[in-house]
Amino acid sequence: MSHPIRSGRIGILAVGLSIGAALASTPQIALADPSADPFSWADQVLSGLAAPADPTSPLDMQISISGMDLFSTVDNTATANSGFGDIAIAIGNGANASATGFGDLSFADGTGSSAITGLGGLFDVALANGAGSNAAGGVAGNFVLASANGAGSSAAAGLGGNFVVASANGAGSSATAGAGGNLDISSAVGTDSKAEVGIGGGLDTSFADGTGSYADAGIGQGNNAFALGTDSSAIAGVGNNDLASAVNGGDATAGGFQSIAFADGANSDAQAIGIGDIASVVNTGSAFDQAISGGNAAVPFSDNDLALIIGTGSTATAGFGGSWDLAAAFGDMHDASATGANFLLDILPSL
Repeated sequence: MSHPIRSGRIGILAVGLSIGAALASTPQIALADPSADPFSWADQVLSGLAAPADPTSPLDMQISISGMDLFSTVDNTATANSGFGDIAIAIGNGANASATGFGDLSFADGTGSSAITGLGGLFDVALANGAGSNAAGGVAGNFVLASANGAGSSAAAGLGGNFVVASANGAGSSATAGAGGNLDISSAVGTDSKAEVGIGGGLDTSFADGTGSYADAGIGQGNNAFALGTDSSAIAGVGNNDLASAVNGGDATAGGFQSIAFADGANSDAQAIGIGDIASVVNTGSAFDQAISGGNAAVPFSDNDLALIIGTGSTATAGFGGSWDLAAAFGDMHDASATGANFLLDILPSL
């Protein structure tokens, strides 16, 4: 299981250890008088860095600290920009790092990589590792972490939100958190996985783990979406306190208030739309299963309904104009329906 906060801290620690190792390998620093030149340590550390083997080849590394570039910009293919109290590091042909808030750190490593922090934010961190990777943190947000690891990966955190984490780990993966929300976490693990959270909400969590997996939580507050396994999809949160969980290629959607959707298996679809609705599918075969509880845009006021399926090729529908309804299909090729009135019950096969 991925831990985005831990991953961010490890990345920051690695940067600190690297600088520390460079300082330790330069004994003259211990003898320097910092009062004479506060940047003398940088000169001595950088003097130990190896120059390109070919003196005519361009440099592809730039470090900027509090607005000061530590390498020449002439023929340098990497660019870095920093504001007062910020650090920006870019490594790689065409890499770019920008930190322009206060107390921000941006680190871009890889050809064409980009890391940006601090457009109106404070104490933000953006880490981009991999060719074409992109990390943006703290765009009008504070205390955020955006980490993109893998070729073509992207992470955006703190778009108007605070105390937010977005972590993308895998080629083509993407994670977005804190678009107008606070205390949000999104994590995408696996090739082309995608996690989104915090569109106008708060306290939302999305986690996508698996190739092509997708998790979306956060048009509301307190929503959670978990997609585990290749091509799994979980969507929660056109409302508050909803939970969607999809595993092994399932599709789960929960919206409204305190609704729960669970889908297990390819060709499984669970939808819980309303207040206190539950939809659950465990697909035991390969045929399409669908369980729907609550209602839809045409019939929105159906609450506390339950739709269950264990089998394959079955459907279960509860609610749609009624509340406190139960529809359950246990087995294959069943069609259970409890709709249009309150306290209806349809369990197949019949008891």
